[in-house]
Amino acid sequence: HSATVFANVLMHAGTTSDTFLRENLDWLKRATNWAKFSATAALGVIHKGHLKEGLSVLSTYLPKPESGASPSPYSEGGSLYALGMIHANQGENIIQYLLTALRNAGNNEIVLHGACLGLGLAAMGTNNDEIYEELKTVLYTDSAVSGEGAGVAMGLVMLGTASGRAVDEMLAYAHDTQHEKTIRGLAMGIALVMYGREEGCDTLVEQLTRDKDPILRYGGMYTIAMAYCGTANNSALKRLLHVAVSDVNDDVRRVAVMGLGFVLAGLPEQCPR
Repeated sequence: HSATVFANVLMHAGTTSDTFLRENLDWLKRATNWAKFSATAALGVIHKGHLKEGLSVLSTYLPKPESGASPSPYSEGGSLYALGMIHANQGENIIQYLLTALRNAGNNEIVLHGACLGLGLAAMGTNNDEIYEELKTVLYTDSAVSGEGAGVAMGLVMLGTASGRAVDEMLAYAHDTQHEKTIRGLAMGIALVMYGREEGCDTLVEQLTRDKDPILRYGGMYTIAMAYCGTANNSALKRLLHVAVSDVNDDVRRVAVMGLGFVLAGLPEQCPR
């Protein structure tokens, strides 16, 4: 079910052609829990970049605080994530809406998860301190599900800034929390903060790759991948290849191999070598 949904949205990304989904609503309704979240979020991929229609396309699924009812937190969270995808990196007109949705979500960790991701995408690379602090507040509630979304979103907001404060705060909380989901979100978020910084990430990568927590070690691999994305940098490739055969953890080795694809993005002829 989910594979069919994803295949359809990738085929129609940015086209606004959601005919398949609308003609198969009964089939789509079979999705439950996180599959429902993903199916709703998929609309954001199809309508990506079509800013004027975003709210109307998702109106059926978006939270309606005035009604007092929440028929499905999964479709509500997914719709907020979708809204962020539609407005990714063009979020001036939707950031306030998503901030309000985040504040109104209360303790509903599924809606918070979607609101965090949507807000992170809409405010991508803005270095907006108000949004960063709102996301940090969600992170500090120490909920595994919403914390994972907040960690990724904090990185999206600080994308490519190499903010020392953001990295220090995210890394400190990753060491404090017991939730693997939250640590995973923070590891990805830290990598996003270092996007495009190349040698500027080296000290942080050294710290992450020596961490005893394998999730933070694979965050180190993602950090190399983001910092050197598309550069084909030889030292970055050597480091990833070394970890791909030497780390004791399967996930760390897997992400090191994935990182090769990011570093060699745009140079496919180099990858088989």
